[in-house]
Amino acid sequence: MRVRVATRGSKLSLIQAEMLMGALRRLERDISFEVVVVRTTGDAVQDKPLYAIGVKGVFEREVNMALLRGEADIAVHSLKDLPSAFTPGLKIAWYSPRDPPLDVLATRDGKDLWGLPPGAVVGTSSVRRREFLRHVRGDLRVEVVRGNVDTRIGKLLDGRYDALVLAEAGLVRLYGGSSPARYTRLDPRVVPPALGQGIVVGVVKEGEGWLEDLLYRASDARARTEAIAERTFMGEVAAGCHTAVGGIATAEGERVSMYAAAMVEGRKVEVHAASDDPRDAGRRAAEILIKEAGALGRW
Repeated sequence: MRVRVATRGSKLSLIQAEMLMGALRRLERDISFEVVVVRTTGDAVQDKPLYAIGVKGVFEREVNMALLRGEADIAVHSLKDLPSAFTPGLKIAWYSPRDPPLDVLATRDGKDLWGLPPGAVVGTSSVRRREFLRHVRGDLRVEVVRGNVDTRIGKLLDGRYDALVLAEAGLVRLYGGSSPARYTRLDPRVVPPALGQGIVVGVVKEGEGWLEDLLYRASDARARTEAIAERTFMGEVAAGCHTAVGGIATAEGERVSMYAAAMVEGRKVEVHAASDDPRDAGRRAAEILIKEAGALGRW
C-alpha cells in the first residue's frame, strides 16, 4: 500500500515526516510512502514576524489543504504550530514520543540567560518568548529573527545576534548531540514553552478508518495525553501566536498536571491544575488563568 505524506520542505520538516513514516513502517512492513512537499505562507514571507503576517496557522493551513484537495493522505506538523481552531474535516491521528519540550537559549559561547550582558541582541519571532524575556531581562534587545532553524543558527554564528531562543526539540531532531551552537535550557517558570512543543503529529481526514487505526496504534500514549491537556487549555483561552501564553502538561501514571503562564498587562500570571482526565486538567488551568487575567483587564 502507498501513503502520501504532506510536509513543509525544510530539513527539519522532512526529518519529522521521516519520524512518522518510520513509526508506521514498524507496524506495517508492506507500506510505501510518497513525500508531498508544500511551500507555506510562513515559509514564503520571511520579512515579517509570524504575528504580523495576518494568516492563522501560517505553517499549517496549506499543508492541510493538500489533504482536503486529495493530494495527500497524512499531513505532518510540529504540534506547537497547530492553532487551537483546527481545520474542519481533519483530525490529529498520530502523536510522536515527546522530545525535550523546553525552550533553550543558544549562543556562540555557552552563556545562559543571566550571563548575557546588558543590551545583548536576542533573536526570536515569538510574542510569547519576547514578552517573558522582557519580564525578567528588560535590558536585552529582543529582535525578530526568521528562517528555518539551521538558517537562524547561521545568523547567530555570523554574529548578527548574541543569542537565540529556540525549541530544544528542533535542535535535537536536526543536529542530535552535535549542534553548532551551544545552548542552555530555559526554566519553564521563566519562559514557558509553546503548548504542544516537542511533539510531532500526523493529521488525516475524518473517516479514514484503516489509516486512523494504524496511526493510533503507532502513537505514543503519554504524548497523546499531554497534548490533549495542552490543546484543551489552548482552546479554552483562545491562545494563538499573538498571545504571550505558554505551558506544559506532565502525565505520570493516571495523573496529569498542567502548568501555564501568561503575560497580562506587564504582569505574569501562573496557574497549576491537575486531574486524572487530561481535558479536565487543561480546562481547570484555563479557568484559573482566565479568572486571574480578567482581574487585570484581559479575557
